[in-house]
Amino acid sequence: RVVPPGVVGELYVAGVGLARGYLGRSGLTAERFVASPFAVGERLYRTGDLARWGGDGRLLYAGRADDQVKVRGFRIELGEVQAVLAGHSGVGQAAVVARVDQNGDRQLVAYVVPVSGDVVVDGGVLRGFVAGRLPEYMVPSVVMVLDELPLNANGKLDRGALPDPVFAGGVYRAPRTAREEVLCGLFGQLLGVDVVGVDDSFFDLGGHSLLATRLVSRVRAVFGVELSVRAVFDAPSVAELALRLDGEEARAERPVLRPRDAGSGPVELAYAQQRLWFLDQFEGAAGAAYNMPFAVRLSGRVDEAALAGALQDVMDRHEVLRTLIRTDGGKPSQYVKAEATAGLEVRTLTEAELPDELTAAASVPFDLSVDVPMRAVLFRTGPESHVLLIVVHH
Repeated sequence: RVVPPGVVGELYVAGVGLARGYLGRSGLTAERFVASPFAVGERLYRTGDLARWGGDGRLLYAGRADDQVKVRGFRIELGEVQAVLAGHSGVGQAAVVARVDQNGDRQLVAYVVPVSGDVVVDGGVLRGFVAGRLPEYMVPSVVMVLDELPLNANGKLDRGALPDPVFAGGVYRAPRTAREEVLCGLFGQLLGVDVVGVDDSFFDLGGHSLLATRLVSRVRAVFGVELSVRAVFDAPSVAELALRLDGEEARAERPVLRPRDAGSGPVELAYAQQRLWFLDQFEGAAGAAYNMPFAVRLSGRVDEAALAGALQDVMDRHEVLRTLIRTDGGKPSQYVKAEATAGLEVRTLTEAELPDELTAAASVPFDLSVDVPMRAVLFRTGPESHVLLIVVHH
């Protein structure tokens, strides 16, 4: 049943771009992909998002309708994590919630009840159990062991009564070197932990992949050593990471980046550029899939000469906006033009004509061997009403 504008309802998605379902998960597919009541043979996807139509025709997000959450950009079914935890022989009940940590990031927190009173379960062991069955972003930051899960008057889980997560390391062992002492401090700053021992794991204390990238950045700033995020996963404790840093001393300084000499000839394409170039060649003149248009409405009088000059300054400053891709013996290379004209095309039209003209201008393909990868069009709909369209190639 479609709700009227302004009324909150669950958001469903349909159309030719809809996926077939969840790979290898028929039960979840049946739950999420449902038959459309509006068209025979079509399906809808239950997003689990609550939304309402605003007065300006935009959809306004109003929260979640189910136990699907988004953590660090990944959509996660809490029930799936709970099911894995409940599959452990020592777990009788499990609940998983998303909480906001001291850095403002959302993290998964799990609560479990042992299968019986004489069974002892360890949160760290359970995290490892989940890690062996689910992707890293679905592993709870901490697993809390409770005597029982709090219930409300209806006998359902009372999420508000679940205790705050407690991140704790193992038996405390003090840092032995200056490097370990600094690392303990970095761990504590990032994770909001007062006391960190050298045997404490970054992830047992609440760390995750996003925080690991921040740790790598701090290590680079403090020690001047290049460290990979993978190294944090492989050596998560202070003691292990300190040893890893000792082994990284040979790479203490990052490679020096030097500007390319003007007129130094063609430059090879990076692998990502090669892929896009191939797809562009495959699409041919009809392809505008990699056009990236941006339109902004300008109110008031516009100094067209000044605007054109500003665009030219941007092109003069950035070589990538003066770069063509040409082939030599079948191999594509980048050629930077010493000079190129940004150009500002000005068109006068009515407001009624504007939508179609914008779409048409944004859809004109680039010939990467001839065209610089940026163009600009200024649509004049009145003396003090303009729309600036800038299109760049991906």
